Amino acid sequence: MKLSREFKIGFVALLAVALAIWGINFLHGKNIFSSIQRYYAVYGNVKGLVENAGVFLNGYKVGNVTGIRFDENNVDNIVVEISLEGKLKLRKNTMLMLASGSIISGAKDMNIIMGDGNGYCQSGDTLLSAVQLDLTELINPLRIKIESAITSIDTLMLALNDLLDENTRTGLQGSISNLQSATSSLKQTLQPSGSLTQTLGSLEDITANLKKSNADIAALLSNFAAVSDTLKQSELKSLIDQAGKTFAEASVLLAQINSGEGTAGQLIVNDAAYQNLNSALASLDSLLIDLREHPKRYVHLSVFGKKDK
Repeated sequence: MKLSREFKIGFVALLAVALAIWGINFLHGKNIFSSIQRYYAVYGNVKGLVENAGVFLNGYKVGNVTGIRFDENNVDNIVVEISLEGKLKLRKNTMLMLASGSIISGAKDMNIIMGDGNGYCQSGDTLLSAVQLDLTELINPLRIKIESAITSIDTLMLALNDLLDENTRTGLQGSISNLQSATSSLKQTLQPSGSLTQTLGSLEDITANLKKSNADIAALLSNFAAVSDTLKQSELKSLIDQAGKTFAEASVLLAQINSGEGTAGQLIVNDAAYQNLNSALASLDSLLIDLREHPKRYVHLSVFGKKDK
């Protein structure tokens, strides 16, 4: 079968168009001969993201951004469409992160943060979205804080200059000098030959001596316990009871004497008995004196017998 020239020209032209379409898509990162999965994510600000930007998973390019448009129902949201080639499966809770741009070119890419949910996403699902902060977004707040801190320091220094007059500065210098002297004294105290070190050494010696005398102290306490047990087991209780009874009887006797019972009570309470006893004692005393001075009145001694009066 002989093909006509027109057919050959048409076939070649069709083939050229197909190759051109394939080449254009290939240059854009698309492969029309492979299976494509499409996913979506919603952002409030895409920060310069453009179509055909790369989509990466763990640093490996797995697709491209194929569309960016406003949400028809809410213009505050921007819908980003990505296309993944091959049979890559995304687990549930997978996140699509808008990466920070290059410092030089400012070009932005998309990173896939694989989720850990049960099951897999289907082509056409909307993924979770996240935005990575740019370096400028991190630096600007820090710069503002630093500038504010510098301003506050300048204000503080001006206030200190106004507050610290010549006398105050002199006093402050004296305080610093005293503090240095105290620090030096403390340093000397903490030296190996310092008083604090010697005190700690003495305390250590005392502790060592107590440790050595531990056995003697334990024996002394044991002996004290034994003596206590011996006193407890002795007749000390009965002696104390007997003394108590004696004191009770003495108390009764004193009460009887005070009430005038008996001879002792009459002598103490009855003045007449006391006077009679005192008179009798006086007479006895006079008799004894007379007997001593004139014994012959009362005693007669004779060698030859009784003398007649």
